[in-house]
Amino acid sequence: MPAPRILVIDDEKLIRWSVSKVLERGGYRVSEAATGKDGLAAIEADPPDLVLLDITLPDLDGFSVLKAIRQSRPELPVLMMTADATRETARQAFHLGARGHLDKPFDPASLQAAVSDALQSPSQPVQTNQ
Repeated sequence: MPAPRILVIDDEKLIRWSVSKVLERGGYRVSEAATGKDGLAAIEADPPDLVLLDITLPDLDGFSVLKAIRQSRPELPVLMMTADATRETARQAFHLGARGHLDKPFDPASLQAAVSDALQSPSQPVQTNQ
């Protein structure tokens, strides 16, 4: 069975790179998108097993992207990421169907644990580092 594929949607190249490296070391296959529109196109072209989605993107906010994902692929687990975490952003992410919420910066072990949990129990919310 091939390794799970994860799509990282974040406008910051260094974040995409560092998240990709951590996940690749964990045995995952990773693809990247720098905008919400590019991420949605990647999901439609070749659906991943999990999406890591930044809330702040240059074209669409992460919540809009999450809504679009829920409409086209309601079963696809999504973990939201943000550097500006509040209880409200976490609440909104869960309300819209995110499986978890990661506060940037996060350590590699927390990222690996959240991804593993989301892939093993995609219908259950993931505990995060709030």
